[in-house]
Amino acid sequence: MYSPLCGNILLACRRWKDGCLSRQLLCGFVLLCASALLPASDELPSLLSVEWSAGDEGRRDLYLDIDFAIGGPRLLFSAAQVRIDNEFSAYTTQSFLIGMVNNPLQTLNYGVELERWGREGHITSTTMRGFLAYNSLDWSIALRPQRRNIVLSASDRCRRRPACPDEWQVESRGIRIDGNYYWRVWGLALGLSSHDYDRDLSPLATNPRAIRLFSPLTLELAMGFEDYGISAGLRYAFRDVLLSLDEYRSVSAVDGLASWLTSVRLSIDLDRQWYLRLNGGLLRMPDIDDSSTLYAGVGAAYSW
Repeated sequence: MYSPLCGNILLACRRWKDGCLSRQLLCGFVLLCASALLPASDELPSLLSVEWSAGDEGRRDLYLDIDFAIGGPRLLFSAAQVRIDNEFSAYTTQSFLIGMVNNPLQTLNYGVELERWGREGHITSTTMRGFLAYNSLDWSIALRPQRRNIVLSASDRCRRRPACPDEWQVESRGIRIDGNYYWRVWGLALGLSSHDYDRDLSPLATNPRAIRLFSPLTLELAMGFEDYGISAGLRYAFRDVLLSLDEYRSVSAVDGLASWLTSVRLSIDLDRQWYLRLNGGLLRMPDIDDSSTLYAGVGAAYSW
């Protein structure tokens, strides 16, 4: 069975200037097309949401998410832009995700996602991620295995030398496990993620040659690649409001330093179709002079 949607995606992909037809990326689109045969999901409406947040250190984030019921599976799409502009750094990163899943209300939920993140000319990553979940009335557990290709571009300084490679590639495999338990109006969430890289990333932080091979921005963005992460969350449902409190600890695969993110979210039902989203949080890095970043944001969602 051929999906016109997947055909259009592949056609657009051929026109993408930075080599979208690599084996990994093409494989991801084939999986997305194959998942068009997933069972129908008519129980949930489509949902469009937009959120904006701002924080210390000149950070501005913009997110767009679409969960679209297309008659068979559900199509997922998201785009995000992060802008940093302060006395130390000034750059923008972008990410895009496309995926398909079957009905989230079924006992067995499964799907696939393809995500691309980074800043062209410095660092990019392409991630193919699977999703498998079991749901009951009281609890659920989900597995998210993934494979990621990371490309670090050589700096302009390095490219002046004949022996300098154009780029440095890293392959990564990882998995995330999420568990949720529900009791009346309460919900408890626990998560664990782990990643394995085919190269040792620590020289990016410790080897003086790294600054000659890569730009300072490339090295700064690479610090975000995770070794492992642990999360815990608490949910409480009022009549028209859902309150979420989450704590996430992430350890960098590059320098081994830990960051802590405490976040609070409110989702308020305005009517049967419109929702107001409020969020805020604190990002802490105790190992770097106890530095912290405070942020807050607002958004809206529409269902149909």
